[in-house]
Amino acid sequence: MKRDKALMGDILKTLALFGTTYGDVEKIQGELAGKQAPEQILHHLRLLNDRRLVAVDMHNFWRLTDQGYDALENGGDLFQSHETLPPNNGGIDN
Repeated sequence: MKRDKALMGDILKTLALFGTTYGDVEKIQGELAGKQAPEQILHHLRLLNDRRLVAVDMHNFWRLTDQGYDALENGGDLFQSHETLPPNNGGIDN
């Protein structure tokens, strides 16, 4: 499934509207314009989670993280570099 940047932005905005209430996939789906399959929403939530813009609890309820709010406040550029990965130091196995 391809990454849909517009959908990812819409999901972040939707979660921001929920405030302190967490949302499940169905609640997010109900708030989004147009028809999005639950699988597509879940896939994009996981991508947002990979970037630490959203978090999920053990009951699969989603919320916006502090970094997610920052992304929205900074114009919603989801794919700018947030941090540099540390250099590979070889570890104990190398």
